[in-house]
Amino acid sequence: MRRNKTSPSTPVQLQQALDWLAGSANEDPLLDLEPLRHHVAAISALGLPVLHRLKIKELLQQRAERIDETLFPMLLDIKLPLPVHLGTVAQSLIGLRAELGETWLKVAEVVDPLEVARVHRSQAHICLQGIHNLSRQFVTSLLIAIPSPMGFWRNIQAIYHCARNSVDPTATMPVEVGAINSQFKAILALAAAQPEGLTPREIAFLADYLESHANSIRIDLIPPEKFEDWFWLNASLDQPPIPLVRLRPDNERCLYFRLDQLADITARHLEQLNDGVPPASLGLPPQAAGADYRNALERARQCWATPRRRSFNRRPQSIPVDVCTQLSSLWTALESESSAEPSSSACEMTHSNWTLLNEGPSGYAIVHVIGEVAGIVSGCAVGLRTGAGAAWQICLVRWARSKSSTHVELGLEVLAPSAIPVRIQTLNRRNPEPPIPALLLPALPGLNRSEAILSGRGDYNARPFTLLQEQDACLQIVECVPQRNIIETASIEVFEFQRDRSTS
Repeated sequence: MRRNKTSPSTPVQLQQALDWLAGSANEDPLLDLEPLRHHVAAISALGLPVLHRLKIKELLQQRAERIDETLFPMLLDIKLPLPVHLGTVAQSLIGLRAELGETWLKVAEVVDPLEVARVHRSQAHICLQGIHNLSRQFVTSLLIAIPSPMGFWRNIQAIYHCARNSVDPTATMPVEVGAINSQFKAILALAAAQPEGLTPREIAFLADYLESHANSIRIDLIPPEKFEDWFWLNASLDQPPIPLVRLRPDNERCLYFRLDQLADITARHLEQLNDGVPPASLGLPPQAAGADYRNALERARQCWATPRRRSFNRRPQSIPVDVCTQLSSLWTALESESSAEPSSSACEMTHSNWTLLNEGPSGYAIVHVIGEVAGIVSGCAVGLRTGAGAAWQICLVRWARSKSSTHVELGLEVLAPSAIPVRIQTLNRRNPEPPIPALLLPALPGLNRSEAILSGRGDYNARPFTLLQEQDACLQIVECVPQRNIIETASIEVFEFQRDRSTS
């Protein structure tokens, strides 16, 4: 009796993934995140033939892009601590991108070029899929202020080298390899720009800028003779780029790169933007015309032109401190303290307990312990005191990190050892604006700085204003003229001013 031939049964995990892909996608793409991660892991564990893995991974990849497009805009205005639900989803997406990136890398390392050519693919094309996922993983990590995920720097270098080794160096470079070079250089430049000191919107803007301009970065396998503006990256270490002026590598398995040409291009763009040239005519996104984004570009340019090194050693500490992250609450408390008579209606100031990790001449590193905390973003201002009764120091958040929704770590620069609550009112005779709360920072002759105003972000540093200050139960009113800008971030501005003594 003749037996009928039977085709090998489809693995259950593969059939489940195909059925899921064939079904209707959720109206809310974020609901696809967990099942997608499950199917990616299940397919990777099956050991399918390369061509089968390639096809199914491309289908799964499309779902990942849909999720990313939905979540990314939700992360642009977040502040620390990250809301639990948003942090959970973002961490899951980061994990998905890591799994997809590693999967594409594994496929690229074992693929037969002739085999994938039959389906119009190449090893470089597979590497491009991998580096795209790792690039999105990196940017998302920066948006929520977490450290680079484990394995990221090893994988990104492995994909870069795999793509470079897949082509004949004497032949014309394929488009895919050129795209991989661009994305790899953009990641290097973004890491070198000290993104911990940028807001999520500034990070997204800088990532967009680098997509078009990172190709000017020079990469070399040979150590440079001069170290001033070079970085290095070790293929065997899972760590971000390090400036050569700060530390030299122990071995020679390194990539060396230099960002001086990128810094020069950025300087020209900034000069033109400051002169009023429309961003579109420079090939830049519309938001480049905004002061916040130009400030972000300038800070990045400085890092690219002159890699920063620590000027002073920091002393390890373990001291409890109080931190007020709401300037409005701090202003109210300072006003109550400076009043001649205590106010029974004064609201209780909200502050939280932190631990001082280390300190140096310019500021502190602190970590949150307990207490209410909200609204933290790089570039905002906070108050810090070393104990009850001590003066509130006014600090700028230079960088912020968050390993989870319950963990916040900050780097603070001390702006002033104390402050006086005042109000300022812009001089505008036609449309008078109400006075706004601000902090009067004392003069610091040692830093060549006269008295200054710290206010929320606006244009108060551009026009004459009236300073209203209560002193000895009297209201003192002085007309003032803004002088030098000291700090301008997306959250605050600090500027010197000159009083008109004849109006006091």
